[in-house]
Amino acid sequence: MKTVCFLIGLWAIGGSTYAQSGISRKILLEQVLAPATVEDIRIDEITCAPGQGAPAHYHPCEVYGYVVSGEIEYQVAGQAPVILKAGDSFHEAANQPIQTFKNALAGQPCKFVAIYLAKKGQPVIILSPDTKN
Repeated sequence: MKTVCFLIGLWAIGGSTYAQSGISRKILLEQVLAPATVEDIRIDEITCAPGQGAPAHYHPCEVYGYVVSGEIEYQVAGQAPVILKAGDSFHEAANQPIQTFKNALAGQPCKFVAIYLAKKGQPVIILSPDTKN
């Protein structure tokens, strides 16, 4: 009986709090994962100055991202470039060459969150061999 009362209490508190708080859910990205071993999750918030971005690179792990502000020019090697805007999400498959990933705006920084699903000790970004430092 104590368990039933406890569960009803949780439902009443949680249910009313949830219903009264105005919480809503919007799916930003739903992706089927390739079979992989994930031992380490890293979440980075990255800000790029106007025109700044990463050189050609790839990730040895799956990467998921969300654009917080600004616009990002994004191009997977061999595909047409796209512009990701604030509120957009993206997925970069493991070992997929990324030709362009840079702030598309000349007058303001952009900010995005990157979530890396890696193996323990694995680097999360590898610059392409032809990239000059």
